[in-house]
Amino acid sequence: MNEQSELSDLASALLRGLQGPPKRNKDYARVAEYAATIFGMSVHDISPKSFHENVNDIMIFFKGFVKYCGSAVGLTDDECADAFEVFFVEITGLPHQDGAMTFSVLDRMAKTPEGIALIEAGQLAAYDCQEGNITKATAALGKALGI
Repeated sequence: MNEQSELSDLASALLRGLQGPPKRNKDYARVAEYAATIFGMSVHDISPKSFHENVNDIMIFFKGFVKYCGSAVGLTDDECADAFEVFFVEITGLPHQDGAMTFSVLDRMAKTPEGIALIEAGQLAAYDCQEGNITKATAALGKALGI
């Protein structure tokens, strides 16, 4: 139980970089915040070295996670992409303009066969969350990356 509290604190710390939710749709911020919480729980046991070696793949995995969550609350595909950009900026702490440049690179990487597999793994993790299986969902990232 205490570990869950520590993980929530980690996710909260990751959210401090948020400069303000988009005004177009409040669900962007909700989806991004939820994904950031699961992100914090998922990367908690990944070594810093493995994290840095796999950071692009981790972000692509969470692109799928955000897409599933966004679709579940009625966001369109374009709105899910916007929600992922909000998530990405929150997690990295980059200014929106710098985040947008990196986001476009990740978007291209996500269209490769490896990227598509990571997106699907992220969507399955989000489904596990929806079903209440948080432990399985947070372990899915390491499984998808083979670490």
